[in-house]
Amino acid sequence: MKEKVISAVSYLWILFFLPLILIPNSSFGRFHANQAFINLLFAVAAAIVDLVLGWIPIIGTLISMILGLVGAILVIWGIATALTGQQKPYPFIGGFKFIK
Repeated sequence: MKEKVISAVSYLWILFFLPLILIPNSSFGRFHANQAFINLLFAVAAAIVDLVLGWIPIIGTLISMILGLVGAILVIWGIATALTGQQKPYPFIGGFKFIK
């Protein structure tokens, strides 16, 4: 249960490193730390895209809303898979391994 909760909390913004510190020998924790890091990278990229395209009246707003929704879905996906004890990678972007 401890691994699941720590892994779920790691999806909250910059807390991706928590499983690496609190449960360093857990492959489950490392998997979710990696997915949470991917989520953080997506959020940073989305913020940059929003800064660049945000000034365009309709398109910028639409892109910003879509990226925000995708980011929220990724967080919910990660928390749900961690709490249910699954190791399901994100679609499309979940295959990257930054934390081994």
